[in-house]
Amino acid sequence: MTTNITIESFNYFGHDNTRDFNSKVLYRKNGKLYLAHVYVCFFNKAVYFPRQPKEGKVLKGLHEAIMKHQRL
Repeated sequence: MTTNITIESFNYFGHDNTRDFNSKVLYRKNGKLYLAHVYVCFFNKAVYFPRQPKEGKVLKGLHEAIMKHQRL
């Protein structure tokens, strides 16, 4: 499946028990810029999307784009 999502930046913070995410991803789809909070588990090679805050948005195809970008 081809997606028109390009990842601008991916910030990994590491494990923290006070948050339900460990990464923030800034991505572009159809010329618009979006932000999403993501939990990436490198051990299980999985990507999880917690409930997004007001400024976060998860669009269709983001999971595949992150998997490809992080080589999982």
